[in-house]
Amino acid sequence: MKARLAFLLFAISLLVILVVINNKNNNGNNEINEEIHHISDLEFQSKDNIALLRHKTGEIEELNLNYYMLCVVASEMPFKFEFEALKAQAVVARTYLYNKIEKNLEDVADVCDDYAHCQAFLDLCDLERIWKEEKKYSSEEIDLGEEKIKKAILDTDGEIITYDGNIINALFHSSSYMRTEDARAIWNHEDVPYLRSVESVEHPYDNSESECRVSFVKFKNLLIEKGYYNELSIEDIQNIKINSYTDSGRVKDLTLAGSLVDATDLRQFFGLKSTNFTINIEGDELVFLVKGFGHGVGMSQVGADTLAKQGASYKDIIQHYYTGVDITKIN
Repeated sequence: MKARLAFLLFAISLLVILVVINNKNNNGNNEINEEIHHISDLEFQSKDNIALLRHKTGEIEELNLNYYMLCVVASEMPFKFEFEALKAQAVVARTYLYNKIEKNLEDVADVCDDYAHCQAFLDLCDLERIWKEEKKYSSEEIDLGEEKIKKAILDTDGEIITYDGNIINALFHSSSYMRTEDARAIWNHEDVPYLRSVESVEHPYDNSESECRVSFVKFKNLLIEKGYYNELSIEDIQNIKINSYTDSGRVKDLTLAGSLVDATDLRQFFGLKSTNFTINIEGDELVFLVKGFGHGVGMSQVGADTLAKQGASYKDIIQHYYTGVDITKIN
């Protein structure tokens, strides 16, 4: 009888502890959900518009600034990410836009919708279709996700990132393995003081590691097509070796047929997710085992979400990934 009573008291105590822990873990999300309400179009609308170049049609479309921001943040970062990570992405996206505008980097518009040239941009209707059909999110999840991003944009309204009083080139990427990359390792050894290599601790996520298999024939033909070689033998390819690494641990270049091949070129040629890779030979194929996703410079989005889960604010996140910067209001 005493044993049963003791077991019952233990079970009740354990249940109470689990409830408390669960409430504690959900407290932050619950507070955010309570703050998020339906934001009307009038409340969300910015007083400013931007000119967006549609790269497929060549047409220029005038869009409200905040609608553009909503579509960019939603295209670039999952709305399931932590609220502070979404706020960091909003400030980064706004900074990226205003840097384009200030330096007149687009000839005929403020910015374009080509993710390879500017920032990813999908219209809200396309995003909602992807969320529903591909991600299998419910209508309630989608509505909450949209309101969450809207609030992230409004909570950081007008905020941009500057270094020494100037708007920065706010580069970002999906994820880095252990460290981000220094800009000097990517772009002609140019020193960008706010784009230094920093630690990037990231929680596990799907596809954090990837594999790319390239046949010897395809590898040879593409390198010849790109002007690296006039001719290349299979034996040369079989003897390929990594020559050097950047300070962050990514591959810098490889030795092939007596000359060097730039790793960033290989990433572009063969669609590797990053230059953080090892290379093996299996049969008549080169096998690239890749960690992370993106060029590695600036803010890691998965890293931002990880920091947010650990209690970091969006300003903490930004000032971690961009060295020596300030967060100011756009003039």
